Amino acid sequence: MDKHPTLFDRIEEEAIDGLYSVDQIYESSDPALFSRLPEDHRFDRKRAKLDPKKMAMMLSSFGNGPSVDGGVVAMGIENDCTISGCKHLSESELQKIERFGADLCPDGRFSFQRLAVINKKGEQDFIILVRIRYVEGRLVTLTNGNAYIRLGDTDTVVDDARREEIRIDKGERSFELEPCGLKYPDEFRAGKIKAFCDTIRKDRESKTALADEAILQSMHLGKFNDGVFVANNACALVFAESPMEIFPGCRVHFLRYAGTKAGSGSEYNVVKDRQFTGSVPEILKDAAGFIETNLREFTKFDGTFSVVAEYPRDAWYELLVNALVHRSYHIKNAKVFVRMFDDHLEVESPGGFMPQITPQTIFGNHRPRNPFLMDILREYGEVRCISEGTLRIKQELRSAALPEPEFREGANPGICVRAVIRNDIANRTNSLDSEAYKTLGHTRAFSLSGNEQKIVNYLIEYGKINVNQALKIVTVKDWHTAKGILESLKQRGVVDHVSKQFRDPKAHYVLNREG
Repeated sequence: MDKHPTLFDRIEEEAIDGLYSVDQIYESSDPALFSRLPEDHRFDRKRAKLDPKKMAMMLSSFGNGPSVDGGVVAMGIENDCTISGCKHLSESELQKIERFGADLCPDGRFSFQRLAVINKKGEQDFIILVRIRYVEGRLVTLTNGNAYIRLGDTDTVVDDARREEIRIDKGERSFELEPCGLKYPDEFRAGKIKAFCDTIRKDRESKTALADEAILQSMHLGKFNDGVFVANNACALVFAESPMEIFPGCRVHFLRYAGTKAGSGSEYNVVKDRQFTGSVPEILKDAAGFIETNLREFTKFDGTFSVVAEYPRDAWYELLVNALVHRSYHIKNAKVFVRMFDDHLEVESPGGFMPQITPQTIFGNHRPRNPFLMDILREYGEVRCISEGTLRIKQELRSAALPEPEFREGANPGICVRAVIRNDIANRTNSLDSEAYKTLGHTRAFSLSGNEQKIVNYLIEYGKINVNQALKIVTVKDWHTAKGILESLKQRGVVDHVSKQFRDPKAHYVLNREG
């Protein structure tokens, strides 16, 4: 007996379809697959109608990504997903379709095949499957100069800035090696350059007295032009007197928020706001020092008391290094953001994921955007390759029993990458803010329950708490139970109750530092 598919069957089928790779789609001999697949970054369907311009757009969009898998286009399927086929076309029309707009997009790379089907009239027919390849090493443009990327199910034209980003990401253009426009040596820090070059001479045990400029050239930081040394962008980022003259966004902007989300307007909740500028090594040093002073320590009890960091240093420091080294400096006005919340820390860097890098593949893959800048900072001892760095972050968080790091692009691919680590504060029931531990002393700290520790941590952070605020951070759901926890702390001298009248709407509790 034939069985009609249930809702569960359809959901399961859709889930399986979503796992198909582009090659698996192209190699499938199941005509029904091409009718039911959703149009997305992997797949598109078109009627058997000649439109070379739209075909050329798809050659460009799938050829440019952001996905490096390319895509498949099924020709001969209607908008309502019924199969109309291609047999009604003349041989001349078929040949033009199978050229797939190549005359308008000569850089596109594709192959095609015909798949036998039964059309909607019940007749023998065929559809044309076109396998479009991602093109390494260059931007895929149309003959009219336009270029496209594939965002979801849409072929989106890109502006000049995004075109150059794609060229840089594909390695067609080396932004690092382009002349920076600053005058050498007048606008550079001679002392820093000499110290760096002395280190290179020592490390390589050079027996020849190479000039500083010769060493800079060997490190891909510039080159001689008619006997004059011309510094490039990578050199300017590390050694220029003022890198911000050519890269206004060469800075880290630190924001500390009160709470777990960013507020705006009347709920604006930024409590600390600092920016760090200078050369990349200086920014790294200064920003790291400031972040460290804003991180909390917790006193943990596992039979004995020990001090643990809010986040492992190697984890957040590696995020900061990656943001500065692997960001896009071609997006000159954009800066790196470090945002600290009560329960997580996020680092946002300009530029999207490099080709072949995704949130799933970032661990263990090596595709640096600025390899020469990375080499310089490696000489400073600050940088590991991106694959080791991301794996180290993951390992450090795991060792601290914290959640794995999260990497994702912004709402518009190519604009920014955001990395997030979480302190798991809600589940740190055996951890007490170290300042609170010092304030309360060993005996009272030892007596606190998990919910009481959360309340004391909150008081250390914000100074006061009311019952409604306590209800949001403890595990109980009843207002009177939360009130009882606060009253128990009051009776034991841990907190004081502050109230000016009976049923005072502004009543709250503060830590009793003299108790």
